[in-house]
Amino acid sequence: MPGHRFYAPSESFTAADARLPADEAHHAVHVLRVRVGEAVNVFDGQGRAFRAIVAEASKRGVRLALAEPLPSNESPLELTLAVAILKADKFEWVIQKAVELGVARVIPLMTRHVEPGLVRGVSADRLARWARISREATKQCGRSRLTPIAAPRPVSDLLAEEGVKLFFAERGGQDLARVVEKVVRKTDAPPPMTAFVGPEGGWSDAEREQALASGARLVTLGPRILRAETAGILAVGLLQLAFGDFVTAATTAPERPENRHDS
Repeated sequence: MPGHRFYAPSESFTAADARLPADEAHHAVHVLRVRVGEAVNVFDGQGRAFRAIVAEASKRGVRLALAEPLPSNESPLELTLAVAILKADKFEWVIQKAVELGVARVIPLMTRHVEPGLVRGVSADRLARWARISREATKQCGRSRLTPIAAPRPVSDLLAEEGVKLFFAERGGQDLARVVEKVVRKTDAPPPMTAFVGPEGGWSDAEREQALASGARLVTLGPRILRAETAGILAVGLLQLAFGDFVTAATTAPERPENRHDS
């Protein structure tokens, strides 16, 4: 089985091959030391992935000869994680784990209790770093579609948009199970959703009222107060279990001998 996995933008693909971008090619040649004839995987970030053979690996670049397409493992749930801006290491961790869990996009939120310095710190370089973290997480977890990390937006702007909005709050919300029952599935595919997760200081009263006025559903994650980064990833996991592909994996995976508990 191919061990290495690479990203190449869709414009780098032809019907027969793909050329790696400069940073991926440098990593392939100088770090991973791939060789001509080696089997690898390559994906275009738009949902396509292929098994491929290294046809060229030199200072001039890396060219991969495409073999057969690979099946997609993207979640049927189009989930946006709108999470308040956190300190650098915490927000980067959220990006990495959200990508692994199948989130379609991440939107950093500016909220009442987000420190102004954190908002000012989101520079072009910071956005580029977040994009790299997202891409590396995509490579690691086997996804074929990149998860974009948007520029920060005020929570009020995002609440004004249409769609299913789940506003995760530390108090006053409904159990997720009850909320899931109320989300009507008009087709076989779940509707697109946005999960809102607040900052370390929680939502302000005004933000909670605005969420309710916008038609968002307030949701609780249990009786304990969770850190913002914990709440974000727990929310994503639970929504994937309810609407995404986790439930399929849980119900169809063969039973492992070590997991059996025969009486």
